[in-house]
Amino acid sequence: MPSTKTEKEKKPVTIEEAVGGSFLPQLNGVIWSAEDPDEGVFVYREPFSGNLVVEDVTHRKKEITGQGEVAKGGGKVTFVKGADVKDENGKQINFHNFKISPDMRFVLFFSDKKQQWRHSTFSKVWLHDVSTHSTQQLGKNITEPTIATAEWSKRSYVSFVENNDLFLIKDVHNVKNQISITNDGNKNIFNAVPDWVYEEEVFSGDTAHWWSPDGNRLVFLRFDEAAVMTYSFPIYNPTEKNGKALLYPDTVDMKYPKPGTPNPKVSVHVYDAVTGLKSSLKAPSKRASAEADGSDAVTIDVAMAQAREEKLVTEVKWLSDSKLIIRETNRVSDVGRHVVYDSNNAKKDASGSAGTIEGKVSRREMTSKTGGWITVDQDIHTLLDSGSGGSTEYVDIVAVPNGYRHIAYYRNAEQAQPIFLTTGEWEVEKIVFVHNRRVYFSAAYPRPAVRHILYVDVPKNGEKVTPEERPKSLTNIHETAWYEVEFDPKGNYYQLTYKGPHLPWVKVFSLRDPKFELVLQENNGLQKIVADYHQPQRLFYNITLSDKTIVSAQDFRPHDFDGSGAIRYPVLIKVYGGPNSQMVDAKWSMADWATYLTCTLGYIVIVLDGRGTGLRGRAYRDVVSWELGAYESHDVVHAAEAIRRLPYVAQSKVGIWGWSFGGYLTAKALERDSGTFDLGMSVAPVARWEFYDTIYTERYMKTPHLNKEGYENSSVHINKGFQNSQFLLAQGSADDNVHFQGSAQLLDQLTGHQIRGFWFRMFPDSAHSIDKRGAYLELYQFMTRFLVYNWGAGGKRLFRYKDTKETIE
Repeated sequence: MPSTKTEKEKKPVTIEEAVGGSFLPQLNGVIWSAEDPDEGVFVYREPFSGNLVVEDVTHRKKEITGQGEVAKGGGKVTFVKGADVKDENGKQINFHNFKISPDMRFVLFFSDKKQQWRHSTFSKVWLHDVSTHSTQQLGKNITEPTIATAEWSKRSYVSFVENNDLFLIKDVHNVKNQISITNDGNKNIFNAVPDWVYEEEVFSGDTAHWWSPDGNRLVFLRFDEAAVMTYSFPIYNPTEKNGKALLYPDTVDMKYPKPGTPNPKVSVHVYDAVTGLKSSLKAPSKRASAEADGSDAVTIDVAMAQAREEKLVTEVKWLSDSKLIIRETNRVSDVGRHVVYDSNNAKKDASGSAGTIEGKVSRREMTSKTGGWITVDQDIHTLLDSGSGGSTEYVDIVAVPNGYRHIAYYRNAEQAQPIFLTTGEWEVEKIVFVHNRRVYFSAAYPRPAVRHILYVDVPKNGEKVTPEERPKSLTNIHETAWYEVEFDPKGNYYQLTYKGPHLPWVKVFSLRDPKFELVLQENNGLQKIVADYHQPQRLFYNITLSDKTIVSAQDFRPHDFDGSGAIRYPVLIKVYGGPNSQMVDAKWSMADWATYLTCTLGYIVIVLDGRGTGLRGRAYRDVVSWELGAYESHDVVHAAEAIRRLPYVAQSKVGIWGWSFGGYLTAKALERDSGTFDLGMSVAPVARWEFYDTIYTERYMKTPHLNKEGYENSSVHINKGFQNSQFLLAQGSADDNVHFQGSAQLLDQLTGHQIRGFWFRMFPDSAHSIDKRGAYLELYQFMTRFLVYNWGAGGKRLFRYKDTKETIE
């Protein structure tokens, strides 16, 4: 319901409200049940009782609206009573996650979560028998959370990782009867879970083992970090209470490979849960020949043979019950290949308990000629759920000849050349669902700032294929919007989440019944709240530079913006700019610092995406190879110069800020000393690429040995640009991602170059997100004080610092 209040009657947003979550929408949806045979079934935990409830969408709609009919077999039932999930002392277990067995007879409950890195945690894991109400704890250590991950197989076997070793439980009635698949796990050996660099830069998750579709075989990765060097940082106060620093700080020692130093050694293994055979995957012994395969294929095979000890494994996927495909690249990600392994062809050694499986190359790729890199994605989806039997058909996301990433179809595991199902100067972001030979995917279509859900059909044998430039869609592609989707595995219902730019909502729709709609979240309460506040004006557009480069831009303007030129506004440019990233998007943005800066302080905030960012094709993305920071800072500076010429911009009050790569790009923009920016704010920036991790950095920069000049040019150099601009630097001392070492380097350089008057803040024990013990709000208050000190208020405001207890003189 639109607000009846005039702009004069509305309230200004406080900084606490903007960054503290007051305007965050509720996006809670359903967790689809793949295990229940009926369609549209979801499972949820009741917050107070802890009961697990199974319900279907037709029942939920009838319950909420009184409309429609409940499907046959539909309804709502308490699947597990929370009071029945008890430890050995009879105490109810407060679980944070659960996984139901495929036969729905058992549930794994996870409790006592302890965070490790960004994605990884340790938990206590409990196996609950639904019929007997008995609960058993997994693992050897029952007092501490030590289990990193646990998974079900289709046969209701349980695999789990404890202390970096992989275990199997086949008899779920007796969890102590566990099989040790590995027994060499330690602080340097990771079995079936990723080490830090693979967790952060490859899988973006906490698991490195995957069951075959029939649940009989388990493929897992083994990481050997023995040669990886250690980075250490202090923990001054390990508690959540302020002012509890230790007499002698704790120290975190982490294996962190930096450019040019040893990487973890990775190997791939398959365990047969039926026979007990554990096999190692062996690289193909047969190499390509120039006559049969071409010179590029020979180059790739030779490079991969030379890189055997340093190869990266970036994707593992079962294509059938026995065949799997592995994507591997060399260390610097410019040559790679897909290798197919058939676990039915394992050759046993003399003992009969171990074996080897030799692979066969199916696809090869090389980007060294174009100067780009091989992206790290897990995009392969099989057609197993489409009734393909023993077929190894699959789809993937592959760049078409003009460099845009599209849906590619492979008729079998051995096929080398893709059959493209989509094409055009737009990019597919990810495949979200494959069912009945139809591929649903999200795409930056028809322009980069939006996300729409589209689909395309996979051809049957013999059918002629014409790639589609304009695929059919589930969402209205003429709408500026950002959609995300999750399908019920049965293939009829889907949960659609609208994330902006207007107030987000979550709804369930049906593919078969266009009239079916179940509203899960509309955020009506938030709608009433934000209606009482000033909201920024928002605008998407492109800036064309003098060299014809197009930079995407998104403006946030004050609610009372005057574009006539009578009033001149300070402008703060926000950047990230990392390779293949995106900041200019159509998502809901009220819960952002920009809302406070625009509507309360009267600034304009402009977000920019220049060259190197994603979803605009390979040529736009790959140009930054070998020298990060050069093209990115060029585009930002020249776009800012165009912005400064606008009649409503205060030319002496144009600033730039960013976090992580954005903090680095901010510093590189100031380094250019163009006179464009009068201030810059770098949060948790990279200072030298030699300080960052191998897999990310070498993908774009290669090794320091191969690219000494590029590394030197890409470093942040403190020069007159910092003398001529006001500079703010902030970082957490316990940043495991971008180490505080980089900020220390910058501080040392600022001192050495006699740069005076810069602002600096170190947040004790905060990681990359800077959120320890109230640090997140204080960071934004710190940056706000810096802006107000240098610019005062903007627009029509006469600034009075009412939003914090501090006063600006």
